[in-house]
Amino acid sequence: MPSKATRGSALSGILAGLGASLFATVAPALADDFYKGRQINVICGFGPGGGYDAYARLLARHIGRHIPGNPSVVVQNMAGAGTVRASNHVYVAAPKDGTVIAAVNQNMPMYQLLGGKSAQFEAAKLQWIGSLIGSNGTLYTWHNSQTKSIEDAKRRETPLGGTGTTSDSHIFPTLINKLVGTKFKVVNGYPGTREIHIAIERGEVEGRGGNSWASLLASNKTWVDEKKVNVIVQIGLKPEPELPNVPLLIDLVTDPRDKRAVEVVTMPTVLGYGYWLAPEVPSARMEMLRSAFDAAAKDPELLAEAVRSKMMIRPQRGIEVEALVKKAAAVPTPVLQRTAELLDWKN
Repeated sequence: MPSKATRGSALSGILAGLGASLFATVAPALADDFYKGRQINVICGFGPGGGYDAYARLLARHIGRHIPGNPSVVVQNMAGAGTVRASNHVYVAAPKDGTVIAAVNQNMPMYQLLGGKSAQFEAAKLQWIGSLIGSNGTLYTWHNSQTKSIEDAKRRETPLGGTGTTSDSHIFPTLINKLVGTKFKVVNGYPGTREIHIAIERGEVEGRGGNSWASLLASNKTWVDEKKVNVIVQIGLKPEPELPNVPLLIDLVTDPRDKRAVEVVTMPTVLGYGYWLAPEVPSARMEMLRSAFDAAAKDPELLAEAVRSKMMIRPQRGIEVEALVKKAAAVPTPVLQRTAELLDWKN
C-alpha cells in the first residue's frame, strides 16, 4: 500500500497537471480577450494619398479579422520630418500594449544607424511584424522636363520635390549628385507624395527623387501608362522587371567605397514597407500580430483588392525583416560614417 508521502506526491502531480492543463486553456483565452473590443492604430508617417498610406490602409482593412478578438484597425496619419516624428511617437510616447503599429519610411532604420540626430529609436530593438512590399527606389522627371537621363542631369540643374532631409526624396538625389556628378536640386517642405505630385503637374518642380516603384504604381499608375514620367535611375540590387533599361545606381559607381555606401542606402528598398512595434510590446502579442500579418498577406480578399488597385504584393515575414535590419546594424562603422557624410548627416 502506498505511503502517505507517496500518495501526497502523486496527488501533487495530478494537481500540477490539472493546473498546467487549466493554464493552457485559459492563457489563449486571455490572449484572445485582449484585443476583443479594442482598436489598433496604424501610425502612418505620411499624409493621405501616397504609397505608404495606400498600403497601410490595405493592411488595416484585412488584418483585423486574423487577430484573435477581431479588433478594429484604423490608420492615423502623422506626417513630419520624413516620418521621424511618427517613428519617435510609436517608440517613445504611444502605448506599448500592442495596440499601436508603425507604418513609417523604410529608411528609418538606416537613418538611425547613420547617426540621425532626431532619432529617438534604436533600429536593432524594433519588433517587426512583416513587410507587404519591397521595390526599387526611383528618380523620375515630368515628361516635358529637359532632363530625361543621367547625362542630362549632369548638364543642367533639375528641381525635384522633397519632404525633408531624412526622406528618400532627399537621400537619393543627394547621393547621386555626390557620386555621379548630377545637378539635382531638392526643394524640401512638401508634406507627402500627393503634394509633390501636384507640384510636378503645376510645374513648380520637374520631378521627384525618392519614390518606390510600387508606390508610384499604387498612387499614379496612369502616369506610367501614359508615359508622363521619365524614370531616370533606380535604387536597388537588381532592376524591376518593368524597368529593364533604367540604370541601377550601384552600376553607375565604380569606386569600392562608393559601392558600399550605395549598398547601405539600398538596404531600405529591400526592407520595403515594413510594420513594427515598440520593444516593450509583450512578445506574445508581437507573435500574435506576426501570425495575423502572415495570414493577411495571403488573404484572398486582400490580394484581390491589391489586383484591383494595381498594387504589388511581395510579402516578407517579420522574422525576415528583423534579420535584414540586424544585418544592416552590423555594417562596419567606417562605412556607415562615410555614408552619413555623403548624405550630410554628420553629427
